[in-house]
Amino acid sequence: MEAIKTLNFLEKKVNAGEIKKVNERHSFNIGVTDGSQSYNCTVLIDLYTDLEDNHLYRIEQHIDKKRDYHTIDINEFTNGFF
Repeated sequence: MEAIKTLNFLEKKVNAGEIKKVNERHSFNIGVTDGSQSYNCTVLIDLYTDLEDNHLYRIEQHIDKKRDYHTIDINEFTNGFF
């Protein structure tokens, strides 16, 4: 649930014009393996940057709606690196 809170927080900042969101990838039908399970996912990767285009967060989501699978990986940049 912490990931959802972070996403909502970032989206509010984007809507307020305080930061920018850059869609890096939106791909369909990507095979993802989690442990011994395989999923056919939509992959979303978004970069959140400040207004000077410095990277703040990179968020990668794997979503398989048919199998109720959704992972969110949040990487926070520190001095341009995560």
